[in-house]
This record gives sequence, C-alpha cells and structure tokens, in this order.
Amino acid sequence: MVSPIVLDAAQAEVVGHAGGPLLVLAGPGTGKTTTLVEAVARRVEAGADPASLLVLTFSRRAARHLRERLAIRLGAGAVGPAAWTFHAWCLALLRVYGADSASGGPRLLSGPEQDARLRDLLEGSREIGRPAWPDALAGALGTRGFAEEVRMLMARAREVGVDPPALARIARRVGRADWRAVAEFYGDYLDALGAEGAIDYADLVHSAANLTAQQPVLASLRQRYQAVFVDEYQDTDPAQERLLAAVAGGGGDLVVFGDPDQAIYAFRGAQVRGLLDFPARFPSRDGSPAPVTALRRCRRMAPAPLAASRRVAARLPSAGLPVRYVRAHRDLVPADGAAGPGQVSVRTYPTAGAEAEAIADLLRREHLENGVGWADMAVLVRSTAGLGVLRRVLTASGVPVSVGGGELPVAREPAAELLLTALRCADDPSRHLTPETARALLTSPLGGADPAGLRALGRELRALDAATTASPARTDVPAQDDVPAQDAAADDGSADDGSADDGSADDGSADDAPAQDDVPSPDDGDDPAGTARMPGTPASSAELLRAAVADPQRMLLMVPDELAAPVHRLGQLLRTVRAELRRGGAPEDALWTLWSASGWGPRLERASAAGGAAGRSADRDLDAVVALFDAVERLGERRGPGFGVASVVSELTHQQIAPDTETRAGRPATVRLLTAHRSKGLEWQVVVVCGVQDGVWPDLRQRHSLLGAEQLDAPHRGGGGVRPPRTRDELLADERRLFYVALTRARRRLVVTAVDGADDDGEQPSRFLDELGVQVEKVRSRSVRPLTLVGLVAALRRLTVDPDASAAMRSAAAVRLAALAAAGDGAGRALVPAAHPNRWWGLVDVTSSSVPVVAPDGPIALSGSSLSGLATCGLRWFLEHEAQAAEPASAAQGFGKVVHALADEVSSGRTPARMDALDARLDLVWRQLEFDSRWRSEQERSAAREALRRFLDWHAARRREVVASEVRFACDIEVAGRVVRLRGFIDRVELDDDGRVHVVDFKTGRAAPSRRDLQTHAQLGSYQLAVREGALDRVLDEAAAGSRAAPDPGSVADSGSAPDSGSVSDPGSAAGSRPPAVPGGAELVHLRRDAGGESLGPRLPDEQPAPPEVQAQEALPTDGRVWIDDLVEDAVRTITSESFRPTPGDACTMCSFRRSCPARPEGEQVID
Repeated sequence: MVSPIVLDAAQAEVVGHAGGPLLVLAGPGTGKTTTLVEAVARRVEAGADPASLLVLTFSRRAARHLRERLAIRLGAGAVGPAAWTFHAWCLALLRVYGADSASGGPRLLSGPEQDARLRDLLEGSREIGRPAWPDALAGALGTRGFAEEVRMLMARAREVGVDPPALARIARRVGRADWRAVAEFYGDYLDALGAEGAIDYADLVHSAANLTAQQPVLASLRQRYQAVFVDEYQDTDPAQERLLAAVAGGGGDLVVFGDPDQAIYAFRGAQVRGLLDFPARFPSRDGSPAPVTALRRCRRMAPAPLAASRRVAARLPSAGLPVRYVRAHRDLVPADGAAGPGQVSVRTYPTAGAEAEAIADLLRREHLENGVGWADMAVLVRSTAGLGVLRRVLTASGVPVSVGGGELPVAREPAAELLLTALRCADDPSRHLTPETARALLTSPLGGADPAGLRALGRELRALDAATTASPARTDVPAQDDVPAQDAAADDGSADDGSADDGSADDGSADDAPAQDDVPSPDDGDDPAGTARMPGTPASSAELLRAAVADPQRMLLMVPDELAAPVHRLGQLLRTVRAELRRGGAPEDALWTLWSASGWGPRLERASAAGGAAGRSADRDLDAVVALFDAVERLGERRGPGFGVASVVSELTHQQIAPDTETRAGRPATVRLLTAHRSKGLEWQVVVVCGVQDGVWPDLRQRHSLLGAEQLDAPHRGGGGVRPPRTRDELLADERRLFYVALTRARRRLVVTAVDGADDDGEQPSRFLDELGVQVEKVRSRSVRPLTLVGLVAALRRLTVDPDASAAMRSAAAVRLAALAAAGDGAGRALVPAAHPNRWWGLVDVTSSSVPVVAPDGPIALSGSSLSGLATCGLRWFLEHEAQAAEPASAAQGFGKVVHALADEVSSGRTPARMDALDARLDLVWRQLEFDSRWRSEQERSAAREALRRFLDWHAARRREVVASEVRFACDIEVAGRVVRLRGFIDRVELDDDGRVHVVDFKTGRAAPSRRDLQTHAQLGSYQLAVREGALDRVLDEAAAGSRAAPDPGSVADSGSAPDSGSVSDPGSAAGSRPPAVPGGAELVHLRRDAGGESLGPRLPDEQPAPPEVQAQEALPTDGRVWIDDLVEDAVRTITSESFRPTPGDACTMCSFRRSCPARPEGEQVID
C-alpha cells in the first residue's frame, strides 16, 4: 500500500467528508483525480467494502486510469472498487437485474450495427407505408444520412426522458409531422430490438433508470452502494442525472467532481446545467442544498500559463452558482515550488504553411535545445480538418508525430484503408473492383506499379484491344506498330477542344486528348473483367487495367513481362485471398493472408528500423495495421461465425470514433497531435494551440439538423418539449470553454498561433488571442535557419559562397559539409545525403537521353494537333506528348466526346436526325460522366442538348453530299528527307457539286480562332493536306461506288476503323477512274456558339433555335508550296533536332506547365 499523499486544506476537506451529497469544483490541474482516489482509499482503509463504493466517469481511458491509480494507492493484492463508465455500469445493471438477465442480458449494438438495423427498418417502413412519413422525406428513407438523423432524434429523446408516446404528444402540440412519424417508428424500433434481445447505446442509461422504478431493484442497489463518486460531472446528461438520483438521491453519500468551465460536450447531449443545479437537485438529508467546495491550488501550470488561462476563464458565464463559489473556483493559485514562471507566446503567420513550419521548428528546438521529450509535447487544433496537413509538415520536418487515439477511425488510416479496399475487392470483385480502385491498388504498396509503367501498360492494352475489337466509334488506339510514341495516343480531333489554336483554352481539355475515353462505359455490375461498355465505344485504359487485374491470365497474355508484373502480383494476391474466403475463412484470416502474402509488412519493418521520415511513416502504417487487426478480431468475437467481409468493412468504414487500441510495443515517443476535445484530461510540458482563426475558433454557426434533434427538450422545462435555438452568446461560451480546455493542457510553455493574412479578405486571427493578455508577435519571415540536418546543409552551403565571409569560414563550412556527406550508418547508408554535392541541383549536369525522340530510320508521326502544338510551344508539346505529363481527362473532354459520338451517329445514318432520338442516346451515356456536383452535371447536360440541337439545325441545312464521318486517315509524305506519317480523324467529309472534298471539324469549346488565325488553322490545314495527298481516296472510291461498307484490311483510310497494321496509302492508287481528290476547303462548326459569335448557355423556353457559328478556311491549292507545307517542315525540324524550346505567348495563360516553364518568372532556374 502506498502511503497517503500530503493534501492541501481543500483536498483534505473533501477526503474527510462525513457523508451526504457534495459538489467539488475542481479546475484544471487542481488534483481532482488525486483527491477522488484518496477519498475512496481512505474509506477502504476505514473498513468499507470496496464493492460498496461506486466510481463513475465518462470515458474508457479515464476509467482505466482511475482503476490503475486506485490499484497503486491500495497496494498489490488489495481488492479495490471498480471504476466504470456510465454506460458500462448500466449494461452491467441490465445483465444482472434485467428481464433477460438469465440469458446473459441484452446484446449491445455497435454504432454501425445500429445504423444497419435502422436502415433495414426504415426500408421496411417505406414498403409497408407505415408510419406516414411526410412527402418531403419519402425519398430520403433509404439513405444512410436519414438513418443518422433518425438515430440522433431518438437518442436525444432518451437523453431528455421522452419515450415514443411522449414524443408523439410533443409532435402534435408543435405541429411537427416528421417528429410524429419518428415517434411511431421509434416504438417499432424498440419492439424490434426487444424481440432480438438487443439494445443500443443511447437506450442503456434510460433502460437502467427504468429498472430503478422497480422497488426490489432500487432497494438492492441502495443497499449495495454505500457511496458513489462521479468524476467530470459537468458532462452528465439528464438521463444519467435521473439514474444517480434514484441510486444515491435523498441525501445519500454522493460526491461529484466537476468544472463548469470545462463543459465542452454539449454536442453529445451533456448539459452543464446539471452541475450548476446539483446543490438543489441533490439536497442533504435535512433538505438543505448540498454543500459546495472548491479546489484552489493548481499543481499543473506554471504561473504564466495559469495567468493567461485565468483571463479567459474570467469571461465565461457563471450563472447558476453563488458568486463566492465561482470566485473560489476560478481564482486558482500556483502550487508552492513551481519550477519557474513558465512561458506564454502568441504568434501569427502570413500563411498556414508558414504556421505549420514554425510549429515544427519550435518543437525541434524544445527537444534539441531544452531537452523536452517528444512525448512531453502536443499540438492541439479545433477540429480534425487540419490534422492531415499538420501531420505531413511535422513529419517532413523531422518531428515524430502521432495523431491522438480516436481522432481518426482506424478505417481512415491510409494503411488500414488500403487493406480493407483490397479485402473487399477480393471478396466481391464484380461490385468493388472499379477502374479507379484497380488503379489505386496497382500503384499502392500491394501492387508496386509506378505511374509511368502504368501509363505504358495502358497504352499496350489499348493497342491490343484495338487490334482485337472492331468498333465503329472513333478511337485513338494506334493500329500501326511502327507509329512513334509521341503521337501514339493522340490522333487529330479526337477530343476536339482542349485548346484553340490561338492558345486560348476552350473547355479545359486538350484537343488531341486520347479518345479511348470517348463515351464512358456504364457500370458493368456483373462483368468481373470490366469489359462491358456501350456498343461502338473503345475501352479506356482504366477499364482495361481493371479487366487485367480481374483476369490477368487472359488480358496479359501478349503483354511484356516487365509491364505486366505488378498486375500479375496484385491479381495473384487477390485470388489467394478470395480462395481463403471461399474455403470458409473468417475475415480476420483473409486479412492476415492479404497482409502476409503481400510482403508489405517486412518492407515497413525495414523502413521503421532505418528511422527518419520514412521510418516514422512506416511506424504510423504499422500501428494502423495493428489497430485494424484488433478491430476485426473484436468484431468477430462479438458477432460470431457468419460475420462476413462486407459486414466487417461496413462497420469499420462507418465508425466515427476510433476504438481504444494499443500501439506496437517499443514504438518511439512522439508528439501528440489531436483536437481540443480529445485533449481533455491530458497534459504536456509544451502545448501549441494552433489554427485559432476567426470563424474557426470560435465557430458560431448554428448547428441545424434535418429532423431538428437539437430542438427537442424535456416537456417539464417550460418549452413544451421544444428548446429555443441557442443564442450567439451561448455558442460563444461553448467555444471559449473549448479554448480554455486547450490552454490548460500546458504545464510549462503555452504557444498559441494563427494566420494573419495580409489581404483584407484573407484569414484573420480569432478574438480569443487578445483575451490572453499577451502581446501578439507578428512573424513575417523565418528569422533563423530550420533546426534540421537539411537546414544545416543549406546554411553551410550558403556560407561556402558568401562573399562577405572570410576564407577561413568558407573553408570550415566546406569541411563540415564533407564530414556530413561522409557520415553513414552501420549498413553503409548516408545519414545526410543532402550534404553530398551529387545531390545539389546547381551542380547536376543537364542530362540528355540516348534514345532519340524519333527513330532515325522510322517515320515521324504528326497530326494537326501536333502541328499546332509544336508551332505554339515546343516545350509544352514535348511535355504533353513525349513525357505524358498532360492533365487527366476532364468532364469537359467527356462533354466533347459525347457530342462528337452522337453527331457521328446522325451523320452516318445510324441514329435518326431527331432531337428525341438524340435525347434518348444522351440519357444513356450522360450518367457515366463524372462531375464535381449535381448542378454542374445538369448544367452541362443542358448545354450538350443545346449543342446537339445546333448540330441538327446545321445538319438539316446542309446541301453537300455526306461521304463519311469519323474518318481515320494516315498517309506518308516526304518532308526534308524524312518520311512523315500524317494521321488524324476527320469528323465529317462532304462533296460539293463540283466534286471537291470539304472537311468539317466540330468544336464543343467556347473559344474560336480569329479570322486571321483561321486561314492558317493547323488542324484544318492538315485535313486539307491529307485530301491533297490522297489519304481519303479509298473513302471517296467507296462513296462513288455507292458503298459505305467497311474497307478490306488493306484499306488506308476508312470510316470508323483503324488502318491495318503497316498499311500506308499510295496516293492515287485507289482512285481508279475517279479524278484525283481536290480540297474544297474546311470548316469549324462551333456547336456551343450561336451564329454571330456568342457563346451562350441554354435557351429560354420561348427562344427560337439558332444555328451554330461556322468558320470556313479557304481551299488549299492543288499545286505549289503553301503555308501548311512550311508548318510541317518546321515541325519535322523541331522533332529531329530535339530542340523543344518554350515560346511565351497568349497560350501561356492556360498552360498547365507554367510553374516549371523556364520562360516564366515562376519557372526560372534558381541556380545558374
């Protein structure tokens, strides 16, 4: 047994309390837990039966801590009283005294279980039409969000003691049809759970309180518990108060500890009113109010942090308690022998990034200069929104950090989320293995593919797909094996409007973007390989990758091993896990198979042992995996056999609070990163409270829910069951309490930070900063170098070239750099690789590839888009086409591709030229496009319909003969001694009465070239050049013969099919008796612009339709050198010389490579 500690007078008064109710006001660090433990221990030492002493608190962590403290205080072998959470104690009561106690008591539903049960019952209520839900809610009944709303209202009803009939009465009184429906549903819900022998979390306390209405139960409880101690009483709700009143009311021995200034859980139903009303609610046996005492000596905080916290506490409301008690409670004094005055700093920074970097530097300096352990420091934030960014910055700065337990549910940890995703895909690939998921798994540690390799694999799969699948829709999959890579994924006109030739972007897509994503495929559902798609459309690389993961043996038969290896590895892993499940393996067994067979674990362990930023990341991943296995195992134990993968994943992914789990043994100490709510009850030497911004802290927004659970109140409180909205002052008081809790976690040093933007509309610091009574330090620049090895290297490098430094200083800096570069660990790994000159950007030689962009003896593939791109900016063309660094396809590209595909169907006669027919086709494919929001999808859907209406107006007015649409062409021409393969797509080919060939290109962007630029429009010029060089002769011959059948495999150009591999046009060879083709001109038809040049949105209902804007390019001469010949020659010269230089101009405004472009200020070299 540990000897009793020395108590101050206030503590001794509590410990010596003779009996009856007592309210102890205990501020932060005043020894509340010590006093409670000592009071209980003294009673045990005086002969009280430990089982007769009930100790209650509000979290599992606090209950565990109390049990440990009591065990230490009473000594080894002593039987101490149990410390319970309210809900654990109530469950125990139901199992002992409840109606089904003989069978072990009710089964407690977890949150996800309750959610699933609620949704099932709601779906059933919709099917049977009872209760009568308001029409406005009928469509929401099957959603998870509505189930959560119903759950919150039922939980609120339990908290305030309102049963289903009472809720129905309140609903009728205040005219709430939604509450009346919930009341009826609530009764059915309780009946269903009762029949199953189950109970939910919210009903535990209410059901236990109902037991006390039974006189035998109440008598037994009062006889059993001679004294009750309650910690954190400010966090009680009305139902818990009712239970305590039954067990320990009437003057019973009830000692409660609380702090009204730390009442921060109102959002969970806690009401500080319970603490303020305690003296009247729990009178002594003689009827007088319960006595109140206060602990006044703060043993936690140094004088400076304590004084700052007192200034904030002084602004909190104090209504409900006599002034003398409030003054005694808030006028805390530091304990004798405080180790120094402590320190309080308030700092603002210009940006959130600067704030995070400064916090990292502060923590490192405390650790390295002042010897503060990592585990003795914490960073607190208002909400979880800022945790991810802070963790990344701190980790990158060399600060070992862990997100506080419970901040991130286990399924939201990246490592656990990855394993759950793979487990779900193995269990049911037809449902869960989507193209996006397949790509994510392939590039994850389970697949190990790199993005470049994945792009190369996608191109390979598209080429194979094109060679084996006949498709009448346009496609950019090259059919010729000898087509060079720079144009393999970009035939002209495929997406059409990525950027106008004048450099201005039309719709955010590239006009030579790959067309393999033309009309997106519908959700195939039952197609495990993911190959189902709308007839006439090619498969995208994402779809083909998905199919390869689902069936690698079939899909990768002809793919090189080096490209296929990650897919084989992932596919085999998923098949192994699937086999385990098919043999009847439990989810935890399948998860272990996934983890052990992946080889990821040993890699993480090696990274963890190596240390550094990668080691800390590996530690975090390993902890997440341990927590995941613990969670899955607990679920299996609770649910028993038959609990499948779908149920496990559903439970874990819908958890809002992480379970209590232990981290791996031997894990290094870390800085804690957590929310202010989670910090309650904890303390550290150094605490940083960051992100204290106006509008964030305090957050004074009213919290409204769909069903208004926050408005329900007990009928006896005077509002008829409805609580008025919370006032702004009440919300401000809540936020200030939370801020106060965060401040009072610091023992020695407290730092409060915020962002103070330079602009008037930038982020502004919170009013709370001024309440601390400390001068705000506005930090505008980094005053000292970062206290990291990288920062040291930078400072030494700077010194070696500093002209103001002496030669001796420069030489000493160089010597130290050399020593750092040579430092290594036992395994020969460099400890400071940044110190070695071969890692310095300014000394790295400019590299050049030994592989030419174009094979010297091969053809140079060019399209109209390439000609335009090379003329506009050679560097941009190289980055987009050679480096494959173009931005991914956007919804704007999808818009253009859908409109093009439907225009082709009308032009080719496959779909009638009627708006109703196009509407039906549009509806079929539109849902497959992805948009950021529903309103954006609807807006673009209306714009697509208008574009198609303009097309029909234009199509109906045409008088030329339509020869073909969506024509792929390829022809070889000789330019500057090299063979140029001119390739592309032509949207529509027409013949006029004179037999001249006209080409049409549809545009769906909002911009159009100027009249001057139109006459040298590269895309139209390349089409006319193709006509002049005979690339369309085969198509024209078929038209002359009256046939639109697909050409034989020797065809050079055809409508909707790729040329046969290796086939090249021999100009004029197919013309027969037809005279050579003569270009008649080319047109741009702007389907998103009305004639007159206006880019408009949807028309009003009574507005007359208008034709599209049409821009015509003059016909190319049939002989002599013209501008398009010069453009092609310039492109050939640029490619063969590999001189891809940046060209500043108007196109720079929409270029995605501006930040890295040497011709732009933001992309200039920092070292010459």
